[in-house]
Formats: sequence, structure tokens, C-alpha cells
Amino acid sequence: MINKYEEAVSSYQRALQINDSSPECHFNLASAYNDLKDLKRALQHYQRAVELDGDNVDAYICMGNIFESQRRLEQAKEQYLEA
Repeated sequence: MINKYEEAVSSYQRALQINDSSPECHFNLASAYNDLKDLKRALQHYQRAVELDGDNVDAYICMGNIFESQRRLEQAKEQYLEA
């Protein structure tokens, strides 16, 4: 299963080389990193997704979930409230 997520990461990285301003690509790349447990990179790309599309509720929720899993509860709360 990890190979599928690694393939997804590679594909989304290539897509972002063509168009770095796609919130959908950043969100999907973040989700692949999240599934690979690379939470630092996941957060970076979820953040970029909301910078490009402030109405991306799913990205805020995903960031909140990551922060909650890390016991960073105040940051999690902020993301949930944004959602």
C-alpha cells in the first residue's frame, strides 16, 4: 500500500512542477504525505492549499486532525474553527 502513496506523491510533485498554484494538487499531495505519516510535509501542503483556497474546509480539518494527534490542541482548535 505504501508504494501507491509514494507513487501518488511522485505524481502530484510532477503536477506541481507544471502548476504550483493548484490547491487541489497541494491538498492531494498533503493527503498522500499524511497517509505516509510524513506529517511535517502534509502540514506544509495543507497550508499551501488553504493559502490558495481559503474555503478549503477539508484542508483545515485535516490540519486540525494532525495537530490533535500531536497533542497540539490549541492549534487543532484554531483549524477546526477555521473549518
